[in-house]
Amino acid sequence: MQHLDNLWKIVNVASSVRDMAVERKTLRYTVEPPVTLYLHLQSAHITFEQWTQPIIEISSELQASFGWRLKADQDEYGVYFVAKRMAVVGNLAQAKIRALVPPQTNLVLRLEKCSLTMSNLSGTVELPSNGGLVHLLSSG
Repeated sequence: MQHLDNLWKIVNVASSVRDMAVERKTLRYTVEPPVTLYLHLQSAHITFEQWTQPIIEISSELQASFGWRLKADQDEYGVYFVAKRMAVVGNLAQAKIRALVPPQTNLVLRLEKCSLTMSNLSGTVELPSNGGLVHLLSSG
């Protein structure tokens, strides 16, 4: 029984350390629709929601943030966001990404072992049978 108690203590400590290593970041980009959001994500959960503001807002919650490489940029064509796990230490890393997008936002997604949730969006989803890119084209 003592061994089991010690094991639970170790599990609880590891869980607490993991939770302390969570980094939250929010990026906001003012845009003029129509605009394109390019995302390249690896081993993450991404949620998309539509809102009426002319802003693309990307919120990230990175567990074991030391295991991630992030890059974000904006130009006249759109907003770019990349979140990839680093080799070796990245295996401990998890991420939740939330993107709020205005109407008339084209989504170009490159997802590697990700889960995807779309909420309150209007548009057409195209999933090619071969290739690997997922395109969401706005109907507005």
